Amino acid sequence: MLKIISTLTISLGIFGAFPVLAQPPGPETETIGRTTDQLVDQVCDFIQSEKSFSVDMAITYDEPLEIGSKVQYSANQKLLVAKPNRLRSDYVGDERVTSFYYDGKNFTLQAPNLGFYNTKPAPDTLDGVLDQVDSKYGITLPMSNLFASDPCGDLKAETRDSFFVGNNLVGNEETYQVLLQGENRDFQMWISQEDQPVLKKAIITYKDLPGEPQYTVVFSNWNFKPELPSNGFTFTPAEDDIMVDFIPLDQLNLPPEN
Repeated sequence: MLKIISTLTISLGIFGAFPVLAQPPGPETETIGRTTDQLVDQVCDFIQSEKSFSVDMAITYDEPLEIGSKVQYSANQKLLVAKPNRLRSDYVGDERVTSFYYDGKNFTLQAPNLGFYNTKPAPDTLDGVLDQVDSKYGITLPMSNLFASDPCGDLKAETRDSFFVGNNLVGNEETYQVLLQGENRDFQMWISQEDQPVLKKAIITYKDLPGEPQYTVVFSNWNFKPELPSNGFTFTPAEDDIMVDFIPLDQLNLPPEN
């Protein structure tokens, strides 16, 4: 989820009649001659090797409440990536509407429905701008690991055990479903069975948070030869747009962590 700390305030199965006893997945189960880890490596290596891509994402996420329950929010995000240093993200959700532009020189965060934006100088790599907006401004782009130089580095570092769940559906498409267990988070991945091993769905379960909320993404319309318009990554404000500033994290009076 994208979190913005700044002066810019963005409004930011039907079950069968008979019970079924689920069998636990087996570790490193073989499928079509590949282990679970090999399936994950293939999807990670493939996205890493692609120089450009676009994808649509349907996102749902849980928000724990103080009363002990949780509610679910939804969003849609469109990504356009051209490595090593161009990115466009358009996010429309229940809690916020934002666009993020990065052209290798500057990044812009825009709230198009409010007419607010801010542009800052940026490093000349995707990894660099991701680190800058996160560490300096507290901005996290959803599924940003997809366009990092090592898409699955953090995922693999966190994984303790991996399991093959089965050949299961995303919509009407049969996919390979895998489960990766971590200390604080579990990851489920649904990987296409086509020649291009792409993600079709992903779920992150936050085991260390009350109610174990989940973050779910369904991917569609992968395109690895997208049109790359020359002005698609650079923000040009409209005449009535208002530029506001971010407050860097080190200038906020945040309470100390326990």
